[in-house]
Amino acid sequence: MKKILTTLIAAGALVTLAACSTNSSSEKSASSEKTVTFHALNGDVKVPAHPKRIAVQNYPDEVASLGANVVGTDSWAYPNTFLSSSQKKNMVDLGAPKFNLEKLIAQDPDLIITVDKDQVADYEKIAPTVLVNYQKLSGMNASLDYFAKLLNREDEKASFLADFKKEAKTQKEKLSKQTIVPSKNTISLLELQGDKIYAFGDNFARGGQALTTGLGFKQSTKMAELSKGVGYAEVNAESLAAFDADYLFVDFADKDKAQYTALENNPAWKNLKAVKAGHVVTMDYDKVYFFGGPTAAKKEMALYTDAIIKATK
Repeated sequence: MKKILTTLIAAGALVTLAACSTNSSSEKSASSEKTVTFHALNGDVKVPAHPKRIAVQNYPDEVASLGANVVGTDSWAYPNTFLSSSQKKNMVDLGAPKFNLEKLIAQDPDLIITVDKDQVADYEKIAPTVLVNYQKLSGMNASLDYFAKLLNREDEKASFLADFKKEAKTQKEKLSKQTIVPSKNTISLLELQGDKIYAFGDNFARGGQALTTGLGFKQSTKMAELSKGVGYAEVNAESLAAFDADYLFVDFADKDKAQYTALENNPAWKNLKAVKAGHVVTMDYDKVYFFGGPTAAKKEMALYTDAIIKATK
């Protein structure tokens, strides 16, 4: 009985909050700019032509990179240290895996962007909601194209890409001085977690977009397969030969340093081309494991360039 009562109270709270949001939204729509129809995974959605307050799951970097105002995101994306204080000025942690509805309503969004189809019905009671097909947003350029269209920010996209290319040129010149030409070298991305080894494609954070779209490294054959598929795979030391490349990037947390030492002593590891050439670059898991949006990729280029130069001197 207590559970039933609690459930009824929670449901009532949602109805009340949604009603308040509806009133607020009505007031906003009366004075806001026109709406446009955007074709999303959940159908044709009428969205503000120029949204002012955006709650976005998974893609706050993309939205903020276009200069839009992000008022909330999920707990996993929120800690992104690559976003500036001004980009995060109005951003709050809305919880994960789904948004806390009370917190979401309190942020008064005029547009909600989600990858969670099970939450669309609840979110739609608060503001126009766009369900994103994340499988089609593989790579920085594809995601920027999508969000620039949704948010009516094509000029901002062009400006960001110009800055991105300028930064890429600066970092490539630094590598060139060390006789490293990314376009002539292949890479693979590996990660150590406890007793497990993972390999990643180019769109699963871990510096993938910084290294490929930015600096211009080529993916190894197996890395490219992951990029076109699910994005990652669990591997073992013996199967790493399939991921051999001119450069190997390995990220791990401090607590997993012992595993990396053990890997270094493994005969299969010692036999890899990149290992023999001294082209293994280790990265801090906490800095690169999750954040892979456009702004993160732009700032990671210098991080990876410096790590490459340091590791190969």
